[in-house]
Amino acid sequence: MNYFLPVQCGAPDMANNKIKNIKSLINNSLIQNYSQINNILKNNELNLSYYLAGLIEGDGYISINNKNKVIIAITFNIKDKPLADKLLINLGLGKGFIVKRKSNSIELRFSSIISLKKIINLINGKFRTPKIEQLYRLIDWINKNHNTKFKKLSLDNSSLENNSWLAGFIDADGSFYIRYSKKQIICKFNLEQRMIYPKTNESYKIILDQICLFLNVKLAIRNRLNYKNSYYIIKIENQNSIKILINYLTNNKLLSSKYLDFLDWNNAFKEIINKNHFTDEGKNKIYLAKNNMNNKRIYFNWDHLNFL
Repeated sequence: MNYFLPVQCGAPDMANNKIKNIKSLINNSLIQNYSQINNILKNNELNLSYYLAGLIEGDGYISINNKNKVIIAITFNIKDKPLADKLLINLGLGKGFIVKRKSNSIELRFSSIISLKKIINLINGKFRTPKIEQLYRLIDWINKNHNTKFKKLSLDNSSLENNSWLAGFIDADGSFYIRYSKKQIICKFNLEQRMIYPKTNESYKIILDQICLFLNVKLAIRNRLNYKNSYYIIKIENQNSIKILINYLTNNKLLSSKYLDFLDWNNAFKEIINKNHFTDEGKNKIYLAKNNMNNKRIYFNWDHLNFL
C-alpha cells in the first residue's frame, strides 16, 4: 500500500454545511443583521488563528527542502480526520491535501503559495515556543521568493486564558483520563512536551512554566527510554487546577475528538465534586465515561466543528 496517496476529504459538502449553518441562524432570527454575522466570522477566524498556532507548535512542522519546496504539515490521529478535512477547507483553499502515514495517523499538508500566505497571516505573532524558528524561516523564504513583506513578529506573551492557543496545544499534546479503582476515583490530565527544540537547542521550559502558572501546578520531568530526549510533563490532579482547566476549555473549545473526551471527563468530575462517586449510580456514570474515552471511543459527534 502507498501510504502517501492523498485521502479523499469530502470538502465541498463541509463547505456547504458551513453556509447552511449561517443561513439557519438568520432564518431562526438568532442573528439580526449581517454586521453580527461578520463579527461572528471575524471572531471565529481570530479563535482559529490562535488555536492553529498552538496546534502547529504542538504537532506540526514547517519545512523547506533543498529543492526549494515548502510544506506546512500537521499530524492527526486517523480518528480526527473530520477536523483535518475542516482545516483543509478553511486553510487549503482547494490546494492542500491529506496523506495517510504508516502509523495510525494522517498528515494535513499545505504547500501552495496562497495557502502559505493565509496561514502566515493567521499565525504570525501568535507563536509561543522555540518552534517560531520554523515560521521565521518560512517568512524569509516567502518574502525572498514571492515579493511579500511579512514582518517576523515576536513571541506572544499575552495571557494564556485570553485566547485559544492553549486549546490547540492541548489538542496536540494533552490527554484526559480517569483513574477508577477500589481505592481511588479521580480525574487526571497530562500535557507533555519535549524539553529541548533540537534545531536551536532552546528550552520549552519558559512556555511550560507559563502554563503551569496559569493552571496552578508544578512542572515535572519524565525520562522516557524510547525517546532521545526527556520530556517535560504537566500533571493535573487537584480539583482547583481541574476547575481552572475546565473553565478555560469551556470558553476555548478543543476541536479534535479530545473535545468529546473532555466532555465525558468533565461529567465524571461533576460526579466527583458532588460526592456522587460514593454512590453506585455515580460510580456507574464515571465508569461509563472512562470506558467511552480515548482509544475506547466508538461514537463520534462532530457538531462542534459546524462553525469552524
